[in-house]
Amino acid sequence: MSYTSNEFTVDEVGVIQIALTKVLAAVARVELDLNRLAREELASRGLNDQGNWIGFDDAKKHHNV
Repeated sequence: MSYTSNEFTVDEVGVIQIALTKVLAAVARVELDLNRLAREELASRGLNDQGNWIGFDDAKKHHNV
């Protein structure tokens, strides 16, 4: 089973391995939306969904946050 449509290195997805069990369990129960969290983080960095700089205001609009 594939979890992604792209190839990532072990180092790139390693963050999931160090996540607290409490956080992983909340994600599995759909109590924590990692997609929303990622959009908010990208917006706070001024980036679009490709990781390109678009500015803080445009990023907030782009991610709908």
